[in-house]
Amino acid sequence: MSTIDSWPVIDEIIRNDGYYMGDPRVYMIVEYKNYAGTTTWGVTWEHESEKRRVRYMIESDYVHEPKVIWQQSARL
Repeated sequence: MSTIDSWPVIDEIIRNDGYYMGDPRVYMIVEYKNYAGTTTWGVTWEHESEKRRVRYMIESDYVHEPKVIWQQSARL
């Protein structure tokens, strides 16, 4: 899953520091309005390339008003 329309799922990912039900670790969550004007969240994964990680930050017909609401902190 990469596009999520359920706040409880997003909340759980954030509370679990980027982990959800055995999925790879999330790198970033971007909140945006989709083509229908509904609030949606785009999730990118830590194993993805930098180019793929920013796909929800680019305005398009499907992504409006994107903003990062959570991003993985650097590991020490």
